[in-house]
Amino acid sequence: QPDLSLRATATVVGEVAANAPLSHMVNVNNLGRCAITLDPKDRLPGQQPYQGVVPLFGDRHEKLEKLSEVIEHYMLQSEQLDTCLVLAANDQVAAGLLIQRLPMQGVANLDGSGVVRSDEDQIGRNEDYNRIAILASSLKREELLELDAETILRRLFWEEDVRRFEPLADEQGPKFACTCSHERVGSMLRSLGREEVESILAEQGQVEVGCEFCGAQYRFDPVDAAQVFLQPLKQAPGSPGVH
Repeated sequence: QPDLSLRATATVVGEVAANAPLSHMVNVNNLGRCAITLDPKDRLPGQQPYQGVVPLFGDRHEKLEKLSEVIEHYMLQSEQLDTCLVLAANDQVAAGLLIQRLPMQGVANLDGSGVVRSDEDQIGRNEDYNRIAILASSLKREELLELDAETILRRLFWEEDVRRFEPLADEQGPKFACTCSHERVGSMLRSLGREEVESILAEQGQVEVGCEFCGAQYRFDPVDAAQVFLQPLKQAPGSPGVH
């Protein structure tokens, strides 16, 4: 969101080995696609969100086995920009380092007039970018998960002219935020219809809805469910699970 709040969910179907590469999960037949959609806050009426779609394989139809490789490929195909991305995560930390060659002419990029030829000519050939990308690629998973940003920058780019800006933090920085609420879940139940809700009540004695983003559980007994249909319909939360 514009305020840097974010939420995400992933659903796994079947058994997935702990060391399974990306292709085993989402691209078994090498027909998978990566779609990135940007929906501007100030979008004009009738204006469609921007969407870029690229395959989950490289230029030689080889499978891409890391999410970082998919995003690098997307940036190259969609934005014509060299990108180096290092990602790491465990059960407590998710971290990443992004190195990207900036457009040669930023004005053309910002006004939507497309990629200029000078940008395309620099793909894979910019010596400064290639040097920095090689240094970034040497970053180990353990370092990314355990070290602070200052230490990582100093270790990787100690011979470079590094200019560091203070990151946005707390309420101004990136943060998890879910939009679910008891009221919005009630609106979702109302959209299902009284007959459907009553059938669930008859079978289970209550309606239980789990948010797939934050894990919150919402329970409606017969009295709560009856109250739902007395309320005006409002927007429902995204991707709830009804049990």
